[in-house]
Amino acid sequence: MTSPKYFINWTTFKKSWEDVTVAHWLKYPNPFSNHILSEDVVERRIEDGKLCTVRFIVKKQRIPASLMWMVPNRHKACYVKETSVIDPVNQECTITTENLNCRFISLVIETLKYKGVKMCETVMERRTLISSKIERIQNYTFERYQKNIVNTDKGMMCVLGLLDECKRQGLTGHLQEPAF
Repeated sequence: MTSPKYFINWTTFKKSWEDVTVAHWLKYPNPFSNHILSEDVVERRIEDGKLCTVRFIVKKQRIPASLMWMVPNRHKACYVKETSVIDPVNQECTITTENLNCRFISLVIETLKYKGVKMCETVMERRTLISSKIERIQNYTFERYQKNIVNTDKGMMCVLGLLDECKRQGLTGHLQEPAF
């Protein structure tokens, strides 16, 4: 078995922690996420003053054609579990996602930590573990992940821009998912 690969990066948003946290919840759909098929909240509770949520996200499966023979028909979509904890007192939001199917091919676990550091500045730390029993698949998954992060971040910036536009138009009390 190969050793897992890790991807770590930091992004600073010149936005308040509240805006960045709201943008995360509204980030689908956006023009950079056409692979997202659906998202559903399956659990939400308050625990010790923190909002804890579990969502399931369904994505188009992006496995190379040369590997599709390994994937049973029931795994043509990628099912992802997202667990989040929002701590408004400390201005921290931690979100962990992991694929639920095709783990026999590759496991991807991503943790995002948003932390408000100034009135209008939020730091996001991204830590991702990518693991596969086959080194070639692991390397492919890692390289693809690194490329996809660019669109992920563009999507987040797009949604933050839409939130700014809503504020300018006085629509912040009526936020809904953006229609693209």
